Amino acid sequence: MYAILQHGGHQYRVASGDRILVDRIPVEVGSTVTLESVLLIGDGAETDVAKGSPVEASVTATVVAHRRGRKIRVFTYKPKKRRRRTLGYRSQLTELRIDEVARGKAEAKAKPATKPRRAAATHAAETADAPVKAEAAAVEAMAATEPSAEETAPVAAAEPAPEASAAEAAASDSAAVEEPAAEKPAPKRRAPRPKKETGDGA
Repeated sequence: MYAILQHGGHQYRVASGDRILVDRIPVEVGSTVTLESVLLIGDGAETDVAKGSPVEASVTATVVAHRRGRKIRVFTYKPKKRRRRTLGYRSQLTELRIDEVARGKAEAKAKPATKPRRAAATHAAETADAPVKAEAAAVEAMAATEPSAEETAPVAAAEPAPEASAAEAAASDSAAVEEPAAEKPAPKRRAPRPKKETGDGA
């Protein structure tokens, strides 16, 4: 039995016992990985081909080693401009040993339980009551800060301050009269220009 799988933008024809180099897979050496993007699986005369979605099959492989591809030199230049640039590149690869090619997908891992969402009606009711609750809280806060009637009573019943004596009033009036108001300076006028004498021409 063989299969054609897709990984990292490449397609590989694999069978049990084969070794392939694929793009780096971030797992430890010796661990087992499952490749489920199978495009075709063949077993003698029977062949299943993917039509719109991958075939229900899985390929189990073991990570043998992590390797690096051969170094590639990338040289670019622009003629007559003294422009030269050399770059190097080495791809990160993982070597896999195919253990089994089987029909049917591998069992999916159980997802962690998530918290149930609140009912839509409950959420709508809470959002509708939010302005009313906020207004009630504001009224309570204002009531707590306002002074009580008992606290304001002594202040209202307090006697008015005694009037100033006649002598003090007269002194303040005289001080107000003695201080003359500051006069604004008159605006300066420009002197007229002298007229030029013009000849009669006689």
